[in-house]
Amino acid sequence: MSRTALITGATGFVGGHLAELLSREGWRIRALVRGTSDTSRLRALGAELVTGSLDDADAIARASDGADTVFHLAARTTAPSEAEFHRANAEGTRNVARGAARAGTRPRRLVYLGSYAACGPSIDGRPRGMEETPRPLTAYGRTKLEGEAAAREAEAAGVELLILRSPSVYGPGDRAFLPVFRLAKRALAPIPTGPVRRLHMLYVHDLVRALANAAEAPTGTYAVAEPVAHAYEELVDTIGRAVRGRAPLHVPVPAPLLRAAGTVTDRLGGVLKTGGVFSREKADEMLAEGWVCDLTGSDRLLPRATPLAEGVAETARWYREKGWI
Repeated sequence: MSRTALITGATGFVGGHLAELLSREGWRIRALVRGTSDTSRLRALGAELVTGSLDDADAIARASDGADTVFHLAARTTAPSEAEFHRANAEGTRNVARGAARAGTRPRRLVYLGSYAACGPSIDGRPRGMEETPRPLTAYGRTKLEGEAAAREAEAAGVELLILRSPSVYGPGDRAFLPVFRLAKRALAPIPTGPVRRLHMLYVHDLVRALANAAEAPTGTYAVAEPVAHAYEELVDTIGRAVRGRAPLHVPVPAPLLRAAGTVTDRLGGVLKTGGVFSREKADEMLAEGWVCDLTGSDRLLPRATPLAEGVAETARWYREKGWI
């Protein structure tokens, strides 16, 4: 029998891919969308659209009514202030949890897409464990961690909860890594100076497969990633080979300069009332020892991960087809 999935953030990068996967697998798709959102991709899937926002627990309750699983993906990744991050990532998630709990026919499960940013960086070369005390470095990470606590309000009301913490995600449609691909095409790769920093990566098709499997996996908190700790230099070299056939020139960026640039960006953002991708906190995140988590149990969600070279090559092909690079 077909099941209904409610997706928040369905018009976004990950949400769109998840909606397509679940639709192929026979789910009925329902999406909470803003009135101004481009919903053409969802309409093509025959999705049921419920107009509302993360500020509106009543709309979320209506959208949750009769759904089997709520996939909560919507979040702010950039914002002009910590208050704005908090409103979307913490209070927005609290409204999703309360809305799900108040639905006429409550959903069976809530799947919350979390982030490695909520865990904090690796320490002394060790992967960050899911049971360790989190040490987030950024407003985004702190509020995603608050979101995890908020999601547990649904669990307390009898809705099953699974939290999936994801590292940096890339793939067709992604704009976050697009500047790195564009620089690599110009044969350049800025590299922060200092020790080698290692990180997990995750191809978007793998993430949405893990999210779909999270509808039935044992509840709990999981980290999901390709199980390889890549050096940042390896990442940019892989991108360079995908876009131009060879690794780009590494341009060393001293750590103090990176931090200073983040501080200047913060001050300009405060004056201009904008929230950019780069900030002092983002500089600290880039300069952290590494972003690697313990993947114990993640094979329940993702039995096989796409190797970095394969995923990057497919992403570069998509960018070329769309004229993005």
